[in-house]
Amino acid sequence: MLTESSTIHITATFNEDRTHRYALRREWDSSKKSACIIMSNASKADITKGDMTSLLIQNNLAALGYGSFICVNLFSYRCQKLDLSKSVDITALTTSDNEQQILQAVKDSDICIIAIGTLAKIYKRAALYQNRLFGLLREYQDKIHVIAAPCGTEGLHPLSGKLRADGSWTLVPFKLPEPVSTGDKNTRDDTKNTSTEQAHRPKKK
Repeated sequence: MLTESSTIHITATFNEDRTHRYALRREWDSSKKSACIIMSNASKADITKGDMTSLLIQNNLAALGYGSFICVNLFSYRCQKLDLSKSVDITALTTSDNEQQILQAVKDSDICIIAIGTLAKIYKRAALYQNRLFGLLREYQDKIHVIAAPCGTEGLHPLSGKLRADGSWTLVPFKLPEPVSTGDKNTRDDTKNTSTEQAHRPKKK
């Protein structure tokens, strides 16, 4: 008979009323490298409640030899379905502390994985925030990677069906793009919603 045990340390950083989550860190082996993963929006996960995204991140990073990850997001507002419709005050989806938390997480990690997905390609409002973040990350260019699928598609979110079907991640270097106009005809600002689950939304004005 064989019995195994382990301890996973989980820490989370919130604003005072816990409506925004700035960082979620899970560590299972302190002797191994750490990863920072940047996604679109903070979920309801905390130190006691996990979600599918956190599980997929841990499973795949552990398989790649990492011992911890810290999850940060383009938008820090805690929700399970991000609403970027025109009637929503987009400034309510993040705070002035979020950028600093992202930069600190990238600085403290061995690798930074951009996993925002196609959010900025669909919503002009999100593209503005992503362009600004990419500008701030330029000093860490050598750390920046994205997740690739066997079919060759890159820049995927952990919940992507292409990744889950394959069951493993490939991390490839990613060159941060030069600033681009967000008025491109391929970028629309419509009333569709995006993300993975169902939940609270910031008040509409």
